[in-house]
Amino acid sequence: MELLQAKHQRVLGILREFERAVVAFSGGVDSTLLAKLARDVLGRDRVLAVTADSPSLAREDLQDAIQVARQLDLVHAVVRTAEVDDPAYQANARTRCYFCKQELFEVLGALARERGIPVVLYGAIGDDRHEDRPGEQAARERGIRAPLQEAGLEKFDVRELARALGVPNWNRPQNACLSSRIPHGQEVTAEKLQRIESAESFLRAQGFHQVRVRHDGAHARIEVGAEEVGRFADAQLRLGVTQAFERLGFATVGVDRRGYRSGGAQHAADEILLTAIGSC
Repeated sequence: MELLQAKHQRVLGILREFERAVVAFSGGVDSTLLAKLARDVLGRDRVLAVTADSPSLAREDLQDAIQVARQLDLVHAVVRTAEVDDPAYQANARTRCYFCKQELFEVLGALARERGIPVVLYGAIGDDRHEDRPGEQAARERGIRAPLQEAGLEKFDVRELARALGVPNWNRPQNACLSSRIPHGQEVTAEKLQRIESAESFLRAQGFHQVRVRHDGAHARIEVGAEEVGRFADAQLRLGVTQAFERLGFATVGVDRRGYRSGGAQHAADEILLTAIGSC
């Protein structure tokens, strides 16, 4: 706890360097903690939390971000971004996130300049330095600051500090944009993103908590929390899933026995293949 408190104080010290700030606000735990701390330090009217809306953002996630912004009494704006229209993004190479963040920071940078706000902040954390994060290059190129990362906060620190400070979504499951469900090298399209969003929304309506639907051509691979995989032993649930996924345009559907894994779209799966939808 002493180490966490020291990191907390370092974040506050970094935020005191700024007079006003735009915060890239996805509604995830990292960006929510950053927005709250910035508001606490700088004051409500000196922080603008901005959510980027595009086909790669699920409607449920957008509504969650709006709700959390209201709960924290943030000055909040929603802006449109067009990364999905960029052929470099659509190509879905391993550098896809670079083009996403490039578009995000161009839009937020223009908004900041328009309002006379000197800095844009985003919620990168310490763990991101140890992973393949092309988006960090886009941030460095544009001078975007990451106070949580600069203060050394990692995933566990962020959740513990968010919980201690009463951040309402401190235990929200890890999430990523809908495009992350499509394996690298397969084109990202708005149609695929809509199909993924609808499939995941259906599974959440069945009571699943941690959900990913990996879109691999005509095949859908479901990842849920490891403790939830056993629910697919229920024949009625399997039938409901296959029928729903057929309506969405998938030909087959499977469930990964190992459950949800970060970056699972890029890894081989150990699947339970549900009944081929066409024969249901």
